[in-house]
This record gives sequence, C-alpha cells and structure tokens, in this order.
Amino acid sequence: MPGRPPRVTKTPAVVLRHRRLGDADRIVTLLTPGRGKVDAVAKGALRPRSKLAGHLEPAMHVDVLLAHGRNLDIVTQAQTLDAFAGIHEELERLTTAIYITDLADRFTVEHAEARSLYELVHASLVRLARGDGLQLVIRWFELQLLAESGFRPEWYECINCRNVVEADAASWSSRSGGVVCRDCRSSHPEAGAIDATTLKVLRAYQDGTYEDAARIRLTPELAARLERVMHELTESVVERELTSQHFVTEARRAGQAEQAGQAE
Repeated sequence: MPGRPPRVTKTPAVVLRHRRLGDADRIVTLLTPGRGKVDAVAKGALRPRSKLAGHLEPAMHVDVLLAHGRNLDIVTQAQTLDAFAGIHEELERLTTAIYITDLADRFTVEHAEARSLYELVHASLVRLARGDGLQLVIRWFELQLLAESGFRPEWYECINCRNVVEADAASWSSRSGGVVCRDCRSSHPEAGAIDATTLKVLRAYQDGTYEDAARIRLTPELAARLERVMHELTESVVERELTSQHFVTEARRAGQAEQAGQAE
C-alpha cells in the first residue's frame, strides 16, 4: 500500500513575486528545486509584527516550511538564506533582479521538478549581488533559460533549410527563433538584419561557460544590439510585452543620465 504524501515540505526557494490576499495575507510565488513553481499563502504577512514578512520579498533566497492544502500551500515558517544585499545598492541591479524573477515565473510550470532552472536563477542573483556586469548576467540568463525551457534559439543553421549560415550572411527571425540564410529570406519576410559580431557573441554565450562569456568585452553599442535581439526573442516566446524588461532599460538610462550630469 503506497504511503501518504507528506503533509509538510521543507525546501529552499527563490521568491519570484507576491500579491495581496485580503487585509493581512499574501500569496507568494516560490521557485523550488523539487516542486518547481509553487503558490503559497503567507498568513498575516502584512501585519507589522509578522515573522514571515521580511523573509518573503521578491528575489530573496529563503528556506520555507510548506503545509500542503487542498488548493494552496501555506507558508508556516520562512528563514532568509540570502537577501542579496548588493542587488539593492543600485536601481539597475534591483530592476534586473525583478526581470530575472519575472522571466522565471513566466517560463515555469507549477508543481514540476525544476532544479536546473532554480539553480540558474539562484546563480544569476548571486552574480548580480557580487557586482558582475549587468549585460553579461542578463544575456547569459536569458539564453540559458530559453534552452532549459525548450526554446533554445538556433544561431548556426538556417531554420528553413538547415544549412549552416555564416555569421556575415545571416538574417534572423524572433518569431521562428533563429537565423535565416540568404536563399531562404523570401520564406521569412519577418526576418531582420543581425550583424556578424552580435551573432558571434550570441553563439559564444549560448555554447560556452559563464566564465568564457565574461571574457568577452562588450562595448555600449554591442550591448545595445544584443539587448534588442534578446528582448525581441523573449517577448516572442512569451507572446506579450515584458514590462520588467523596460524597467531595466529605463533604470540604465536614468543611471547614464545621472553620470553624464555629474561629469559636466
């Protein structure tokens, strides 16, 4: 006779988001290694003296005890493992962290094992907090997330004829998720231009290690081109505009404007 499933689970988790439930409670969306994405009620989390409130903010790494309910789990205990303090020192790092958790939320199904994605999100937040380059962290995360989720873009072979495409002879389609050769361009009128340097960096980011990617120098112009391609690609996959994506862009522009003002 099979044993009953456990009534409670203790697990590490990354907090993806939360939303209000009534006057005092919150529904918290957690990314866990064993159960994937889980929605759980944090009862009393909005009360000033709640023991849960400070531990269940977005982009925090926590240890939680979940009591399994009929519809939603209940957070009975929560302890912060890492608040990623470095993320909160710069607006652009904070908005990037929210973008990472937003994408993870949209690409993850509920109650399905997600250890590799959980580890990817956690590693990305660690890198953000310790001061790694923002463009490096974001682009690496996006490409690995797409691969983990079954949407790995094709940067080498034409998505139409499957012939190898040279970097200086490629177009690309966000809708189809890859490059298009010159001969097949007429079959993909939506395909746009992509320069050879941008494509080579995307190939290196997708196929190499994080450490290898960190050695690639990104000029502001190249970083902007990479951002444009990846924004179009991720929005095409989720089939809607990502507000958090634009928060990152606006935060960067505000930071650049402030630096320019200080230099005058």
